[in-house]
Amino acid sequence: MLNSKARLAFALLLGPTPLIVAATSIALTAGMLAFATPAEAQGNQWCSRIKGATSCSFQTKQQCRASVSGRGGTCVRRRS
Repeated sequence: MLNSKARLAFALLLGPTPLIVAATSIALTAGMLAFATPAEAQGNQWCSRIKGATSCSFQTKQQCRASVSGRGGTCVRRRS
């Protein structure tokens, strides 16, 4: 049989605490997304194109080429 301290700890684990943690995590994530800056606005000069998807997250051509290496992609200079 569980003593009262063990019962309390077990009840806290199974009670509303996981829901509160999950809700807080979702709210914080949503709040941080509002402050995210798109990659295009960060001054990155190179874009990779792989199977129709474009990612402009590279400052140098070497970074872009390393990213697409072995995946059949190409690197293009971003238009201003």
